[in-house]
Amino acid sequence: MTPSADFLKDFLTVTPAKDGRVAVTVLLPPDLVRDYCRFLESLASFFQTVNRKSTYADAEARSARLTPEQSAAAAAYASRVVAAYDQYTAAGLDRKTAIRRIAADLRAAKHPWCSPDLVRSQLVTSGRSGRPGRPRRCKP
Repeated sequence: MTPSADFLKDFLTVTPAKDGRVAVTVLLPPDLVRDYCRFLESLASFFQTVNRKSTYADAEARSARLTPEQSAAAAAYASRVVAAYDQYTAAGLDRKTAIRRIAADLRAAKHPWCSPDLVRSQLVTSGRSGRPGRPRRCKP
């Protein structure tokens, strides 16, 4: 055994617990207790950070994948918004009024994506005219 393993063998005791965990007892000289506590604290925070980052990465990966039902709902929403926009603009309404009407129609149907901002961004994503966000003012 290496000298460090001998140290562990002499001053470390591992006892199994009833719930499947183990109890670890370390015998240290009194002047090393503070350093050992700092070491354990930094080690615990390191593993918490690693665990948190892996949890966030898993959550982001799951949220990035759409289920077939979610994909179908998004496609139905896009086709509904584009069809309504084409209908309203063919009737002579300007872009802003058409977006407001579409949002009102969706709100009346209690659709979760009834915000004018979402309608506007969907139209831009679908290739309809206009830019997302606030329109620029023309200087006379």
